[in-house]
Amino acid sequence: MTRLNIKTIVQLIIIGIISGITGIVLTWFLHIIQQYAFGTGSYSDSSFREIVEYASPVRRLTVLMTCGAIVGIGWVYIHRYCPKLVSIKTAVDDPKQHMPFITTICHSLLQILIIGLGSPLGREAAPREISTAFAAKLIQLFHTDEHTGRLLLSCAAGAGLAAVYNIPIAATIFTLETLIHDWSFKSVSAAMLCCGTAVYIMRLGLGDLVQYPLPQVDFNGSLVIWAAIAGPVIAISVFLFKESLKPFPVFSRKSPKMIIISVLAFTIIGALSMWHPEILGNGKAGNQLSFTNAIDWQYGLSLFAAKWLAVILATAAGAYGGHITPSMMLGGMIGLTFAAIWNGIFLVIPVGMAAFIGATVYLGLAQEMPITAAIFLIEMSRFSPAYLFPICICFATAMPIFICKKKLLSRQISP
Repeated sequence: MTRLNIKTIVQLIIIGIISGITGIVLTWFLHIIQQYAFGTGSYSDSSFREIVEYASPVRRLTVLMTCGAIVGIGWVYIHRYCPKLVSIKTAVDDPKQHMPFITTICHSLLQILIIGLGSPLGREAAPREISTAFAAKLIQLFHTDEHTGRLLLSCAAGAGLAAVYNIPIAATIFTLETLIHDWSFKSVSAAMLCCGTAVYIMRLGLGDLVQYPLPQVDFNGSLVIWAAIAGPVIAISVFLFKESLKPFPVFSRKSPKMIIISVLAFTIIGALSMWHPEILGNGKAGNQLSFTNAIDWQYGLSLFAAKWLAVILATAAGAYGGHITPSMMLGGMIGLTFAAIWNGIFLVIPVGMAAFIGATVYLGLAQEMPITAAIFLIEMSRFSPAYLFPICICFATAMPIFICKKKLLSRQISP
């Protein structure tokens, strides 16, 4: 069947509504945890970056030590005593492998809890997993066939992303590019309907939020040349970043040793945050600084190193979470640093916009979704689509380097 039937349309709308409500609830939950952990405990319009910066260094350290204990105890318990977790990719590839509903909900809420407490990982995995778990229940209820089930699960994951970041178009492309791997009329229609419904519901509860409101800045030809030269630098950094995460966690997540490792790892993260508070949380704090050129390149470079180390430590501790915003922060700091050095030698370019391009390309390579990443950043910021040109130029020089590096590694590994 090349078109959606009424039954599938109803299911997509229901999933979209659930995803939108999930996005609202998780956003509220995250902000409450952040306020109680680092703020006054009462509602505030202050950003997480401002709340964390106002908190004393000792308070940051104490909160992160507590976070480490929760990470260790929480996931050791889940892996030892709860039904086995099923990833979104596994569920989409084989809908017969059902996601354990209660376990998935607890697993996702635990992610939001630790991110509110300062974990350096992303928050986007939790709403995607909860939305997919609900979709799996709906598939069972409607006795949906396997092919349509894959479509619904993929759209649910995309709708969860759409709701948490207010990005219906980018989430639609994300669903098609990374999950369905199909651009037929039926798949595009399904993804757009589900993601659009999720965002509509989310906006009823939270409003039309712009994640990164940025001033519209014109660019010159020098920025295009910079983007072409920066591409290989970003590609090599992404490759090294992904390789640095592969060995972790060292022990099984079922092992009680993970509790001790987690406390130690998050204590180190807390110590880092005493000098670099922006590494806490998913990375939005760092993006706000780099996109607006609010820091010098020396501090940007130190933030890049501190965030990278924090993500490694959280992964070693067995923590779960997304890598979308952390990848953006790393790319933004590379872009800011490289642009500041460039401006000392060549024709001046807007540093904030260079950071924006760096964040986009870093995200696209790290998550292997270049098309999604380009639209993702533009839609999140409502920035000028004219910047798609230097973004594409940067991708054009970065992707060959990144692909070659991956092929060389695979040849070294293969016998």
